[in-house]
Amino acid sequence: MKQHSNDDMPKVAMLARVVYPLHGFGGIERHVFHLVSHLGNLGVPVTLFVQDIPGGRQLTAEERQAARALPQAIRYLRYDYTAPLLAPNGIVGRQINYPYYTWQLGIAAARGVRRGIFNVVHSQGLCATGYGFIRSRDPFLQRVPFVANPHGMEEFRTPDVRKWLAYAPFRALYAYGHRVADRAIATDACTQSDLPRYLGVDPARVAVIPSAIDADECLGLVNDDLRLALRDRLRLIETSPVLLSVGRLERNKGFHILIEALALLQHELPRTWRWLLVGNGKERAALETQAQAAGIARHVVFVGRLDDAELHSLYEEVDLVVHPTLYEGSSLVTLEGMIHRRPMIASAAGGIPDKVFDGRNGYLVRAGDVYDLAAKLRLALAQRTNWPAWGAESARIVLSTFNWPLVARQTLALYRELLGGKEPRTTE
Repeated sequence: MKQHSNDDMPKVAMLARVVYPLHGFGGIERHVFHLVSHLGNLGVPVTLFVQDIPGGRQLTAEERQAARALPQAIRYLRYDYTAPLLAPNGIVGRQINYPYYTWQLGIAAARGVRRGIFNVVHSQGLCATGYGFIRSRDPFLQRVPFVANPHGMEEFRTPDVRKWLAYAPFRALYAYGHRVADRAIATDACTQSDLPRYLGVDPARVAVIPSAIDADECLGLVNDDLRLALRDRLRLIETSPVLLSVGRLERNKGFHILIEALALLQHELPRTWRWLLVGNGKERAALETQAQAAGIARHVVFVGRLDDAELHSLYEEVDLVVHPTLYEGSSLVTLEGMIHRRPMIASAAGGIPDKVFDGRNGYLVRAGDVYDLAAKLRLALAQRTNWPAWGAESARIVLSTFNWPLVARQTLALYRELLGGKEPRTTE
Protein backbone atom coordinates (compact mmCIF):
# COMPACT_ATOMS: atom_id res chain seq x y z
CA MET A 1 0.00 0.00 0.00
CA LYS A 2 1.28 3.46 -0.88
CA GLN A 3 2.43 5.45 2.14
CA HIS A 4 1.50 9.11 2.31
CA SER A 5 3.45 11.78 4.11
CA ASN A 6 1.70 14.21 6.42
CA ASP A 7 2.35 16.94 3.83
CA ASP A 8 0.12 15.34 1.21
CA MET A 9 -2.65 14.42 3.63
CA PRO A 10 -5.93 16.35 3.51
CA LYS A 11 -6.02 19.19 6.05
CA VAL A 12 -9.44 18.94 7.64
CA ALA A 13 -11.65 21.41 9.50
CA MET A 14 -14.09 19.25 11.49
CA LEU A 15 -17.16 21.32 12.39
CA ALA A 16 -19.09 19.93 15.35
CA ARG A 17 -20.77 21.13 18.49
CA VAL A 18 -19.92 18.33 20.89
CA VAL A 19 -17.31 15.62 21.29
CA TYR A 20 -16.75 12.85 23.82
CA PRO A 21 -15.51 13.16 26.53
CA LEU A 22 -15.67 16.96 26.76
CA HIS A 23 -19.43 17.29 26.30
CA GLY A 24 -20.96 13.93 27.23
CA PHE A 25 -21.23 10.38 25.96
CA GLY A 26 -24.05 10.36 23.37
CA GLY A 27 -23.94 8.91 19.89
CA ILE A 28 -22.83 12.08 18.06
CA GLU A 29 -20.25 12.87 20.76
CA ARG A 30 -18.70 9.43 20.33
CA HIS A 31 -18.91 9.56 16.53
CA VAL A 32 -16.94 12.81 16.41
CA PHE A 33 -14.40 11.50 18.92
CA HIS A 34 -13.70 8.30 17.02
CA LEU A 35 -13.71 9.96 13.61
CA VAL A 36 -11.09 12.58 14.53
CA SER A 37 -8.97 10.19 16.60
CA HIS A 38 -8.87 7.50 13.90
CA LEU A 39 -8.18 10.05 11.17
CA GLY A 40 -5.33 11.18 13.39
CA ASN A 41 -4.08 7.60 13.56
CA LEU A 42 -3.88 7.68 9.76
CA GLY A 43 -1.80 10.86 9.87
CA VAL A 44 -4.57 13.24 8.81
CA PRO A 45 -4.18 16.70 10.41
CA VAL A 46 -7.59 17.64 11.83
CA THR A 47 -8.63 20.86 13.52
CA LEU A 48 -11.72 20.21 15.62
CA PHE A 49 -14.22 23.02 16.18
CA VAL A 50 -16.58 22.48 19.14
CA GLN A 51 -18.47 24.48 21.71
CA ASP A 52 -16.77 25.55 24.90
CA ILE A 53 -17.02 23.13 27.83
CA PRO A 54 -20.19 24.12 29.70
CA GLY A 55 -19.90 25.19 33.32
CA GLY A 56 -16.23 24.34 33.59
CA ARG A 57 -17.13 20.65 33.98
CA GLN A 58 -14.29 18.59 35.45
CA LEU A 59 -13.40 15.41 33.59
CA THR A 60 -13.05 12.09 35.37
CA ALA A 61 -9.76 10.20 35.21
CA GLU A 62 -11.26 7.91 32.56
CA GLU A 63 -12.40 10.90 30.50
CA ARG A 64 -9.03 12.63 30.80
CA GLN A 65 -7.38 9.48 29.47
CA ALA A 66 -9.81 9.36 26.54
CA ALA A 67 -9.31 13.07 25.78
CA ARG A 68 -5.65 12.40 24.96
CA ALA A 69 -6.79 10.87 21.66
CA LEU A 70 -8.37 14.14 20.54
CA PRO A 71 -6.51 16.36 18.07
CA GLN A 72 -4.06 18.84 19.54
CA ALA A 73 -5.76 21.54 17.44
CA ILE A 74 -9.13 22.23 19.06
CA ARG A 75 -10.98 25.51 18.58
CA TYR A 76 -13.67 26.34 21.13
CA LEU A 77 -16.61 28.59 20.22
CA ARG A 78 -19.33 29.97 22.45
CA TYR A 79 -22.65 28.18 22.03
CA ASP A 80 -24.91 29.20 24.92
CA TYR A 81 -26.47 32.67 24.72
CA THR A 82 -29.78 31.84 26.45
CA ALA A 83 -29.01 30.51 29.95
CA PRO A 84 -30.24 31.06 32.59
CA LEU A 85 -33.41 32.41 30.98
CA LEU A 86 -33.83 29.38 28.73
CA ALA A 87 -32.39 25.88 28.72
CA PRO A 88 -29.62 26.09 26.09
CA ASN A 89 -30.63 22.81 24.46
CA GLY A 90 -34.38 23.09 24.92
CA ILE A 91 -36.40 23.59 21.75
CA VAL A 92 -36.53 27.38 22.10
CA GLY A 93 -32.97 27.69 23.37
CA ARG A 94 -31.62 25.66 20.46
CA GLN A 95 -33.49 27.81 17.96
CA ILE A 96 -31.58 30.82 19.27
CA ASN A 97 -28.20 29.25 20.02
CA TYR A 98 -27.68 26.85 17.14
CA PRO A 99 -28.09 29.24 14.18
CA TYR A 100 -25.64 31.70 15.71
CA TYR A 101 -23.21 28.93 16.62
CA THR A 102 -23.23 27.42 13.14
CA TRP A 103 -22.73 30.89 11.64
CA GLN A 104 -19.65 31.44 13.81
CA LEU A 105 -18.38 28.01 12.76
CA GLY A 106 -18.85 28.96 9.14
CA ILE A 107 -16.91 32.19 9.51
CA ALA A 108 -14.01 30.42 11.26
CA ALA A 109 -13.85 27.58 8.73
CA ALA A 110 -14.05 29.93 5.73
CA ARG A 111 -11.23 32.04 7.15
CA GLY A 112 -9.05 28.94 7.53
CA VAL A 113 -9.80 27.74 4.00
CA ARG A 114 -8.94 31.13 2.49
CA ARG A 115 -5.62 31.10 4.36
CA GLY A 116 -4.76 27.61 3.13
CA ILE A 117 -4.97 26.06 6.60
CA PHE A 118 -7.72 23.64 5.48
CA ASN A 119 -8.42 21.98 2.16
CA VAL A 120 -11.39 19.88 3.34
CA VAL A 121 -14.32 20.98 5.50
CA HIS A 122 -16.38 18.26 7.19
CA SER A 123 -19.48 19.11 9.25
CA GLN A 124 -21.53 17.12 11.72
CA GLY A 125 -25.29 17.51 12.08
CA LEU A 126 -26.67 21.04 12.02
CA CYS A 127 -23.16 22.48 11.88
CA ALA A 128 -23.29 22.39 8.06
CA THR A 129 -25.57 25.40 7.72
CA GLY A 130 -23.39 28.42 8.43
CA TYR A 131 -20.43 27.30 6.35
CA GLY A 132 -22.75 26.08 3.59
CA PHE A 133 -24.36 29.52 3.33
CA ILE A 134 -21.00 31.36 3.23
CA ARG A 135 -19.52 28.87 0.77
CA SER A 136 -22.47 29.06 -1.63
CA ARG A 137 -21.65 32.76 -2.17
CA ASP A 138 -17.88 32.39 -2.54
CA PRO A 139 -16.47 30.74 -5.72
CA PHE A 140 -13.10 30.21 -4.03
CA LEU A 141 -14.63 28.19 -1.17
CA GLN A 142 -16.62 26.15 -3.68
CA ARG A 143 -13.33 24.77 -5.02
CA VAL A 144 -12.55 23.21 -1.62
CA PRO A 145 -14.37 19.93 -0.81
CA PHE A 146 -17.23 20.20 1.69
CA VAL A 147 -18.54 17.00 3.31
CA ALA A 148 -21.60 17.02 5.57
CA ASN A 149 -22.93 14.29 7.85
CA PRO A 150 -26.55 14.78 9.00
CA HIS A 151 -26.60 11.80 11.44
CA GLY A 152 -29.97 10.52 12.70
CA MET A 153 -32.12 13.50 11.68
CA GLU A 154 -34.44 13.17 14.68
CA GLU A 155 -36.13 16.40 13.62
CA PHE A 156 -37.53 14.57 10.56
CA ARG A 157 -38.53 11.35 12.32
CA THR A 158 -40.38 12.35 15.48
CA PRO A 159 -44.03 11.16 15.61
CA ASP A 160 -44.82 13.86 18.21
CA VAL A 161 -46.81 16.59 16.44
CA ARG A 162 -45.67 19.26 18.89
CA LYS A 163 -42.02 18.40 18.32
CA TRP A 164 -42.60 18.23 14.57
CA LEU A 165 -43.89 21.79 14.55
CA ALA A 166 -41.24 23.07 16.94
CA TYR A 167 -38.46 21.45 14.88
CA ALA A 168 -39.50 23.19 11.64
CA PRO A 169 -36.59 25.72 11.78
CA PHE A 170 -34.09 22.92 12.35
CA ARG A 171 -35.43 20.96 9.38
CA ALA A 172 -34.89 24.01 7.19
CA LEU A 173 -31.32 24.45 8.50
CA TYR A 174 -30.55 20.77 8.04
CA ALA A 175 -31.89 20.63 4.50
CA TYR A 176 -30.09 23.74 3.29
CA GLY A 177 -26.70 22.90 4.76
CA HIS A 178 -26.61 19.42 3.28
CA ARG A 179 -28.00 20.33 -0.12
CA VAL A 180 -25.04 22.64 -0.77
CA ALA A 181 -22.36 20.15 0.31
CA ASP A 182 -20.27 18.25 -2.24
CA ARG A 183 -21.09 15.02 -0.43
CA ALA A 184 -23.68 14.26 2.22
CA ILE A 185 -22.95 11.10 4.18
CA ALA A 186 -25.56 8.43 4.75
CA THR A 187 -24.41 6.32 7.67
CA ASP A 188 -26.14 3.18 6.35
CA ALA A 189 -26.90 1.84 2.89
CA CYS A 190 -30.52 1.20 3.85
CA THR A 191 -31.02 4.88 4.78
CA GLN A 192 -29.27 6.59 1.87
CA SER A 193 -32.63 7.42 0.25
CA ASP A 194 -33.52 9.45 3.37
CA LEU A 195 -31.12 12.22 2.34
CA PRO A 196 -32.87 13.01 -0.96
CA ARG A 197 -36.27 12.43 0.66
CA TYR A 198 -35.87 14.58 3.77
CA LEU A 199 -33.09 16.99 2.82
CA GLY A 200 -33.45 17.36 -0.93
CA VAL A 201 -29.85 16.21 -1.49
CA ASP A 202 -29.01 15.21 -5.07
CA PRO A 203 -28.75 11.37 -4.96
CA ALA A 204 -25.47 11.62 -6.90
CA ARG A 205 -23.99 13.55 -3.98
CA VAL A 206 -24.84 10.92 -1.34
CA ALA A 207 -21.91 8.85 -0.05
CA VAL A 208 -22.47 5.83 2.19
CA ILE A 209 -19.94 5.66 5.03
CA PRO A 210 -21.16 3.71 8.06
CA SER A 211 -21.22 4.91 11.61
CA ALA A 212 -19.01 2.59 13.57
CA ILE A 213 -17.61 1.48 16.89
CA ASP A 214 -14.03 0.82 17.93
CA ALA A 215 -14.11 -2.93 18.41
CA ASP A 216 -10.79 -3.12 20.27
CA GLU A 217 -11.85 -0.33 22.61
CA CYS A 218 -15.20 -1.96 23.40
CA LEU A 219 -13.72 -5.37 24.11
CA GLY A 220 -10.80 -3.86 25.99
CA LEU A 221 -13.20 -2.30 28.49
CA VAL A 222 -14.38 -5.71 29.71
CA ASN A 223 -13.16 -6.31 33.25
CA ASP A 224 -13.47 -9.65 35.04
CA ASP A 225 -13.85 -8.05 38.46
CA LEU A 226 -16.63 -5.82 37.17
CA ARG A 227 -18.35 -8.81 35.59
CA LEU A 228 -18.39 -10.60 38.94
CA ALA A 229 -19.61 -7.47 40.75
CA LEU A 230 -22.42 -6.92 38.23
CA ARG A 231 -23.39 -10.58 38.35
CA ASP A 232 -23.76 -10.31 42.10
CA ARG A 233 -25.39 -6.85 42.15
CA LEU A 234 -28.01 -7.77 39.53
CA ARG A 235 -28.54 -11.31 40.87
CA LEU A 236 -27.68 -13.02 37.60
CA ILE A 237 -26.02 -16.17 38.91
CA GLU A 238 -29.12 -18.40 38.68
CA THR A 239 -31.00 -16.29 36.13
CA SER A 240 -31.67 -17.38 32.54
CA PRO A 241 -32.29 -16.15 29.95
CA VAL A 242 -31.05 -12.62 30.59
CA LEU A 243 -32.29 -9.98 28.17
CA LEU A 244 -30.61 -6.57 27.93
CA SER A 245 -31.76 -3.22 26.53
CA VAL A 246 -29.73 -0.01 26.57
CA GLY A 247 -30.82 3.55 25.89
CA ARG A 248 -32.31 6.76 27.19
CA LEU A 249 -35.61 6.09 28.93
CA GLU A 250 -37.68 8.07 26.47
CA ARG A 251 -40.83 7.16 24.57
CA ASN A 252 -39.15 6.87 21.19
CA LYS A 253 -36.90 4.05 22.43
CA GLY A 254 -39.92 1.72 22.55
CA PHE A 255 -39.29 0.17 25.95
CA HIS A 256 -43.01 0.38 26.72
CA ILE A 257 -43.58 -1.81 23.65
CA LEU A 258 -41.13 -4.38 25.00
CA ILE A 259 -42.90 -4.44 28.36
CA GLU A 260 -46.17 -5.22 26.58
CA ALA A 261 -44.50 -7.97 24.54
CA LEU A 262 -42.90 -9.55 27.61
CA ALA A 263 -46.25 -9.43 29.39
CA LEU A 264 -47.76 -11.41 26.50
CA LEU A 265 -44.99 -14.01 26.85
CA GLN A 266 -44.69 -14.17 30.63
CA HIS A 267 -46.41 -17.57 30.93
CA GLU A 268 -44.19 -19.03 28.18
CA LEU A 269 -40.90 -17.75 29.55
CA PRO A 270 -38.83 -19.76 32.06
CA ARG A 271 -39.42 -18.72 35.68
CA THR A 272 -35.81 -17.49 35.91
CA TRP A 273 -35.89 -14.95 33.04
CA ARG A 274 -34.80 -11.38 33.61
CA TRP A 275 -34.78 -8.15 31.57
CA LEU A 276 -32.12 -5.56 32.38
CA LEU A 277 -32.82 -2.00 31.25
CA VAL A 278 -29.73 0.26 31.30
CA GLY A 279 -30.22 4.02 31.09
CA ASN A 280 -31.91 7.01 32.69
CA GLY A 281 -34.63 9.31 31.46
CA LYS A 282 -37.99 10.91 32.05
CA GLU A 283 -39.93 7.72 31.23
CA ARG A 284 -38.50 5.66 34.08
CA ALA A 285 -41.39 6.11 36.51
CA ALA A 286 -43.96 5.35 33.81
CA LEU A 287 -42.08 2.23 32.74
CA GLU A 288 -41.79 1.00 36.33
CA THR A 289 -45.52 1.49 36.81
CA GLN A 290 -46.26 -0.30 33.53
CA ALA A 291 -44.08 -3.29 34.46
CA GLN A 292 -45.81 -3.52 37.84
CA ALA A 293 -49.27 -3.40 36.27
CA ALA A 294 -48.27 -6.02 33.69
CA GLY A 295 -47.23 -8.43 36.46
CA ILE A 296 -43.59 -8.73 35.35
CA ALA A 297 -41.91 -6.27 37.73
CA ARG A 298 -40.07 -9.04 39.62
CA HIS A 299 -38.31 -9.96 36.36
CA VAL A 300 -37.36 -6.39 35.38
CA VAL A 301 -34.31 -4.53 36.68
CA PHE A 302 -33.93 -0.78 36.04
CA VAL A 303 -30.15 -0.62 36.17
CA GLY A 304 -29.73 3.13 35.66
CA ARG A 305 -26.68 4.58 33.92
CA LEU A 306 -23.46 2.56 33.76
CA ASP A 307 -20.02 3.84 32.83
CA ASP A 308 -18.34 2.40 29.75
CA ALA A 309 -16.42 -0.33 31.55
CA GLU A 310 -19.51 -1.45 33.46
CA LEU A 311 -21.68 -1.50 30.35
CA HIS A 312 -19.25 -3.46 28.20
CA SER A 313 -18.63 -5.89 31.05
CA LEU A 314 -22.39 -6.36 31.41
CA TYR A 315 -22.79 -7.22 27.72
CA GLU A 316 -20.67 -10.30 28.46
CA GLU A 317 -23.12 -11.45 31.15
CA VAL A 318 -26.36 -11.43 29.12
CA ASP A 319 -27.88 -13.83 26.62
CA LEU A 320 -29.88 -11.65 24.20
CA VAL A 321 -29.90 -7.93 23.36
CA VAL A 322 -33.28 -6.37 22.52
CA HIS A 323 -33.54 -2.91 20.94
CA PRO A 324 -37.25 -2.07 20.42
CA THR A 325 -36.75 1.52 19.21
CA LEU A 326 -39.55 3.30 17.34
CA TYR A 327 -37.18 5.32 15.17
CA GLU A 328 -33.41 5.40 15.00
CA GLY A 329 -30.30 6.71 13.34
CA SER A 330 -27.46 4.29 12.79
CA SER A 331 -27.80 2.64 16.24
CA LEU A 332 -24.45 2.31 17.96
CA VAL A 333 -26.13 0.37 20.77
CA THR A 334 -26.90 -2.39 18.29
CA LEU A 335 -23.26 -2.53 17.21
CA GLU A 336 -22.08 -2.63 20.82
CA GLY A 337 -24.21 -5.67 21.55
CA MET A 338 -23.02 -7.32 18.36
CA ILE A 339 -19.28 -6.93 19.01
CA HIS A 340 -19.83 -8.79 22.28
CA ARG A 341 -21.16 -11.74 20.27
CA ARG A 342 -24.75 -11.32 21.36
CA PRO A 343 -27.76 -12.37 19.28
CA MET A 344 -30.04 -9.41 18.53
CA ILE A 345 -33.75 -8.63 18.39
CA ALA A 346 -34.14 -5.11 17.03
CA SER A 347 -36.59 -2.86 15.24
CA ALA A 348 -36.31 -2.52 11.47
CA ALA A 349 -35.71 1.21 11.89
CA GLY A 350 -32.99 3.58 10.72
CA GLY A 351 -29.75 1.77 9.91
CA ILE A 352 -30.53 -1.40 11.89
CA PRO A 353 -31.52 -3.52 8.83
CA ASP A 354 -27.91 -3.19 7.65
CA LYS A 355 -26.78 -4.85 10.89
CA VAL A 356 -29.38 -7.41 11.97
CA PHE A 357 -30.45 -10.19 9.60
CA ASP A 358 -33.25 -12.67 10.22
CA GLY A 359 -31.94 -16.09 11.14
CA ARG A 360 -28.28 -15.01 10.81
CA ASN A 361 -27.67 -13.01 13.97
CA GLY A 362 -31.19 -12.52 15.32
CA TYR A 363 -34.46 -11.07 14.07
CA LEU A 364 -35.83 -7.75 12.88
CA VAL A 365 -39.15 -6.48 14.19
CA ARG A 366 -41.67 -4.01 12.80
CA ALA A 367 -41.12 -0.88 14.87
CA GLY A 368 -43.89 -0.30 17.40
CA ASP A 369 -45.63 -3.65 16.73
CA VAL A 370 -46.13 -5.42 20.06
CA TYR A 371 -47.33 -8.66 18.50
CA ASP A 372 -44.48 -8.87 16.02
CA LEU A 373 -41.98 -8.23 18.82
CA ALA A 374 -43.58 -10.96 20.95
CA ALA A 375 -43.54 -13.36 17.98
CA LYS A 376 -39.87 -12.73 17.20
CA LEU A 377 -38.91 -13.13 20.85
CA ARG A 378 -40.82 -16.41 20.94
CA LEU A 379 -39.09 -17.55 17.76
CA ALA A 380 -35.63 -16.61 19.06
CA LEU A 381 -36.23 -18.32 22.41
CA ALA A 382 -37.22 -21.50 20.59
CA GLN A 383 -33.85 -21.41 18.80
CA ARG A 384 -31.53 -20.87 21.76
CA THR A 385 -29.14 -23.50 20.47
CA ASN A 386 -28.43 -21.13 17.56
CA TRP A 387 -27.50 -18.18 19.77
CA PRO A 388 -23.73 -18.87 19.86
CA ALA A 389 -23.64 -18.99 16.04
CA TRP A 390 -25.77 -15.84 15.84
CA GLY A 391 -23.40 -14.11 18.25
CA ALA A 392 -20.37 -15.08 16.18
CA GLU A 393 -22.08 -13.68 13.08
CA SER A 394 -22.86 -10.45 14.94
CA ALA A 395 -19.18 -9.94 15.70
CA ARG A 396 -18.16 -10.83 12.12
CA ILE A 397 -20.54 -8.20 10.71
CA VAL A 398 -19.08 -5.50 12.95
CA LEU A 399 -15.46 -6.37 12.21
CA SER A 400 -16.01 -6.54 8.46
CA THR A 401 -18.08 -3.35 8.05
CA PHE A 402 -18.62 -1.24 11.17
CA ASN A 403 -15.20 -0.98 12.82
CA TRP A 404 -13.67 2.51 13.08
CA PRO A 405 -10.26 1.71 11.52
CA LEU A 406 -12.11 0.61 8.36
CA VAL A 407 -14.51 3.55 8.38
CA ALA A 408 -11.74 6.12 8.93
CA ARG A 409 -9.97 4.79 5.84
CA GLN A 410 -13.21 5.08 3.86
CA THR A 411 -13.53 8.69 5.02
CA LEU A 412 -9.97 9.47 3.99
CA ALA A 413 -10.63 7.88 0.59
CA LEU A 414 -13.64 10.20 0.14
CA TYR A 415 -11.52 13.24 0.97
CA ARG A 416 -8.90 12.17 -1.59
CA GLU A 417 -11.54 11.51 -4.24
CA LEU A 418 -13.01 14.99 -3.77
CA LEU A 419 -9.63 16.69 -3.68
CA GLY A 420 -8.82 15.10 -7.03
CA GLY A 421 -6.48 17.48 -8.84
CA LYS A 422 -4.71 20.65 -7.83
CA GLU A 423 -5.74 22.53 -4.70
CA PRO A 424 -6.73 26.21 -4.88
CA ARG A 425 -4.23 28.88 -3.93
CA THR A 426 -4.86 30.92 -0.83
CA THR A 427 -6.65 34.25 -1.08
CA GLU A 428 -4.87 35.88 1.83
